[in-house]
Amino acid sequence: MRSKTKFWAGVVAFAFMIENAPVVHAQYGNAESPVPRVKRRAARQQTAVADDSEPTARSRRESHETKQSRYLLTGADGPVELLREEVTSYDELPFESACDLECPTFWEHRNNVWGEFLYLRPRGADVAYATPVDGTLSTSVPVGPQAVAAFGYNAGFRIGGAWALDRSSSFTANYTWYQASASDSVSLAGGGSFLRGDTVHPSTVNVAADSFDAQADYDFKMQMIDANYKSLFWNGDDFAVNYVLGLRYAQIQQEFDATYSILGTTSVDTNVNFNGVGPRFGVEGERLIGERGLMVYSKGAVNFLFGSNSADYIQTNVFSGVQAQTALRETRVVTVPEFELGVGWQSANGSFRITGGYYLAAWFNMMTTPEYLSTVREVPNSFERQAKTMTLDGLNLRAEWRF
Repeated sequence: MRSKTKFWAGVVAFAFMIENAPVVHAQYGNAESPVPRVKRRAARQQTAVADDSEPTARSRRESHETKQSRYLLTGADGPVELLREEVTSYDELPFESACDLECPTFWEHRNNVWGEFLYLRPRGADVAYATPVDGTLSTSVPVGPQAVAAFGYNAGFRIGGAWALDRSSSFTANYTWYQASASDSVSLAGGGSFLRGDTVHPSTVNVAADSFDAQADYDFKMQMIDANYKSLFWNGDDFAVNYVLGLRYAQIQQEFDATYSILGTTSVDTNVNFNGVGPRFGVEGERLIGERGLMVYSKGAVNFLFGSNSADYIQTNVFSGVQAQTALRETRVVTVPEFELGVGWQSANGSFRITGGYYLAAWFNMMTTPEYLSTVREVPNSFERQAKTMTLDGLNLRAEWRF
């Protein structure tokens, strides 16, 4: 009877020890884990309450720096100390960190909306429209600098947003609008010099004794829509590299108008338009610097736009009416590599960001206004294809809210 009593007493004591032993839970630290942010937040709150018994917050941070956790299990022979390796991640920072309860990882994809200010300049599309010469004959030689309609820096904008599919991937979309304008004029006081119209068809009257004035107006308009799938490729506690697969639609319009005082007034008008759509591939990287939210970033992408060009030319004179008129339609594949490099700052929990940097894009195999004018004015007209490169470069400033 006494042996049975001892046996059941031992069973009850063992069950009591098991019931009161703490259970060790591993923290969430992988991009593949499906645990939602709400549950992680609740877990951090429970951890914070449990950690109140420890001496100081500093001791908790030191515990993370050693990448180990200590657990004490009570038993019949006294406390037993266990050590466990931890995964280092932004989620595992102490409760007292600057991001308070909500502390997403740096690399984590989140829903966001953003707006961006662009300050860009088109290059490679300037038009020389008039040249001072020493006479009215075709053999006259230049006696001064050419008058050029050239673009400067002009403002534009880009807006967009992202929808996070999970912690490591998202769908993004954005719209870009940009417009540049240029106006130029030149006048001669006489004295044996005249203006030759460099956009006027050479088979028409292009220089006369009263051709002392010329003026040009030039507009450049660009619109783009991008739709992308963005996914994490490589990451750490303070850096992230994502790859981008997407589709781009682009429209570029170039409108040029020149007016000359040649036996009255002669005007030249051209319109060169491009519409194209195609795939885009890119890589985006960013890295935190220090503990103040400063960061650096870079973006690179290449776009292949399958599109069509339409261009038209008309020359009119106030007395003679239409003197020359033509148009051109063709298809092209335009390759557009683009690169961006800059710096930024984000709030403690990463919900608000400001970034700014330098942007450069090259449009290969484009039809530009000077290219089209050169084919129209060639005698005899061959309309031989000319592949030109146009670039856009300048500064950008972006504000982003992530949630």
